[in-house]
Amino acid sequence: MDSCKTWNKEMTREFFPYKRIMWPVGSWPVDSSKNFAKLRALFVTVTLALMVAYLSMEIGYHDGANLNLIIDHFTLITIGTLTIIKISIIRLHRDDLSKYMCNAASDWIYVAQRDHREVMLRYANLGRFVFFSQMCSSYIVIIPLIAESLLSFVTMSSLQNITLSMSVEEMRVIKLPHDMICPFNAQVACFGICIVQAVQLISLATGNCGSDVFLFGICMHLCGQLEILGLQLSRFHEGKGNDSWGKTKLVALIERHCLLLNLAKDIVDTLDIILSAQLIFQASLICIIGLQFIVSLAISDFFLVVRSILSFGILMIQLFLYTYVGEILSLRTQAISTAIYLSKWYDLPINITRDICFIMFRATYPVYIRVGKFYNMDLNTFKTILKASASYFSVLRIMFTQY
Repeated sequence: MDSCKTWNKEMTREFFPYKRIMWPVGSWPVDSSKNFAKLRALFVTVTLALMVAYLSMEIGYHDGANLNLIIDHFTLITIGTLTIIKISIIRLHRDDLSKYMCNAASDWIYVAQRDHREVMLRYANLGRFVFFSQMCSSYIVIIPLIAESLLSFVTMSSLQNITLSMSVEEMRVIKLPHDMICPFNAQVACFGICIVQAVQLISLATGNCGSDVFLFGICMHLCGQLEILGLQLSRFHEGKGNDSWGKTKLVALIERHCLLLNLAKDIVDTLDIILSAQLIFQASLICIIGLQFIVSLAISDFFLVVRSILSFGILMIQLFLYTYVGEILSLRTQAISTAIYLSKWYDLPINITRDICFIMFRATYPVYIRVGKFYNMDLNTFKTILKASASYFSVLRIMFTQY
């Protein structure tokens, strides 16, 4: 466990951004303050649960709400529920993820060869790119909502300084971040609700996208370690010719292979429920966004058309990250067999060659990230979902054209 506390420069560069995002929501797996982490996770979960409950009642009891407002609230409800699930699952698998972080710290400490370090840096840079692009995009979406609400409050305060006799309706023009009018007449109450909703939106973006990029980052590190293992196995024949030395080296590589497979199994178990919820909720969001897109085209509201296209693109990017991880992880585990075959195994002693056959046989069964333990998440799955979404949009367009 000392390696969890000892981070070198490369380990800090790869995982410190994830720590900055996961720590506030209580999902950082190697947090030393366990009780405080539970309180933070409980606070975020309760905050988002209140948002989901309130917006659900707003949809159910608000008779004058238009379609766009209902879609916006339904989107927040869906993403809020999904965020609660992600935070809860990561908390439940905290021990497995903590063990993974300890192994990652050891990988950076004990990496010696230059090409191995380059492989690790390549995957780390990919994870950092996804982290900054996704987190910046999520905050860019919510910051205008919060800024608009605060600006309306400041505008109302300046108007109140000019005119003291204001009607009740004028007191309720403050626009809240959840795209709704303040239900109270007092400015203090409206400002308090504005702050609470701002915290909810920030927690929503941090918990949802933060969990995605964190899981993507640890999967990329694992893929890097599998590629390094393939390089080591392809050069297994190099070095001393002593049988005992070759047997010792092979045993070390086998133990390393088993360790990486166990870590991959822990990650797959963590992603199982998350991906099941992700597909279910994203399928409903795609249906709602498709309806908004077709209605916007019918009424020639090009602002909503662009907004629907951007929303659909964000959903597809989020889904693509998981399918990309599943594709790379399966390829890297399967490439172990090819790496051994490319080595000069035919020059090795017969007892070592016999053990190599077992490694090759195990590597022919790659690790898949599955949804519900039966549906593989890979690029073929992403293409299938994309084609199904396009077919759904076409059917909706034909229905609106006819009726």
